[in-house]
Amino acid sequence: MCGRFALDIELDELISEFVARESRIPDWAPHWNIAPTSTIPIVIDRADSDAAVRTIGPARWSLTPSWSDTLELKYPTFNARSESAAEKPTFRNAVTHQRCLIPATAYFEWHTAGGVKTPHAIQPTAEPFFAFAGLYSVWTGGDAPVVTATMLTAEATTELSWLHPRRPMALPRELWATWLNPQTIGSQVLIDDAVEASAAHMAHMECYPVAPLRGDGPELLAPAR
Repeated sequence: MCGRFALDIELDELISEFVARESRIPDWAPHWNIAPTSTIPIVIDRADSDAAVRTIGPARWSLTPSWSDTLELKYPTFNARSESAAEKPTFRNAVTHQRCLIPATAYFEWHTAGGVKTPHAIQPTAEPFFAFAGLYSVWTGGDAPVVTATMLTAEATTELSWLHPRRPMALPRELWATWLNPQTIGSQVLIDDAVEASAAHMAHMECYPVAPLRGDGPELLAPAR
């Protein structure tokens, strides 16, 4: 599960890291306490004639399928289980045709001991940020189209199972193009390959307790004293 994350990277660096040719999110600023329904940057490969165009654009973090009558759903969709997303009506069309990456410099989980919940930050050590496997959809039931997105989750790795039984799926760079390829019809096989690759990739990370998440600033990533 992932219900809070940080992304303290400027837009120009995101464009450079993902080698994006288009940017549709001109007003992005770093944030350290991103919650579901917030507007976040996502990375997609948009089909354009014979070649895909790498694009960074805004999305509402909580996927709403195109067929929904309302933008707000009665159940949470900021995460999608990797084991069932290809079958669930909410997510299966996105698995097939609309996959994305969601960049994050850290994400947060809470550990409960003695009735006290302590937030922990999980950060990569081998890369400047995570690129989480995600899905997106375009909801057209309102006055203007709204792009929405979700993070895929899998069982926690051994290193993180004490903290939470689920984890988001950070993909290595060599898998980005495969995951984003708009010519690939997504399936459970593709997701399972991503789960395996992400487990190995997320062995390179650090996890440490932080102070309660209040406000939105870089101090949220400082180790708790």
